[in-house]
Amino acid sequence: MASMVIRNLPDDVLERFKARAKAKGVSTEQLAREVISEKAGMTREEAWAEIDAIRAKSKPIDRETWEKIWAEHKADQEPRNTFSGEPHGD
Repeated sequence: MASMVIRNLPDDVLERFKARAKAKGVSTEQLAREVISEKAGMTREEAWAEIDAIRAKSKPIDRETWEKIWAEHKADQEPRNTFSGEPHGD
């Protein structure tokens, strides 16, 4: 894991940040990690570029294969009734 030091941060900014962390119930360090992670996230353009790169590595599939995959996916989404109504053989 990387770490960083932030220099020349105005005292009032740090005090407000500490107050926000306390109000949220987390440490100042944890809140800083959350804020930095949020701000460093992928842009929409970067996400689409990554999706396109993954697609470029994948082979296209034919319609029949796609339909089989889709049918399996839909079957997995349906609620399962596991109660058979039969008594257990205890």
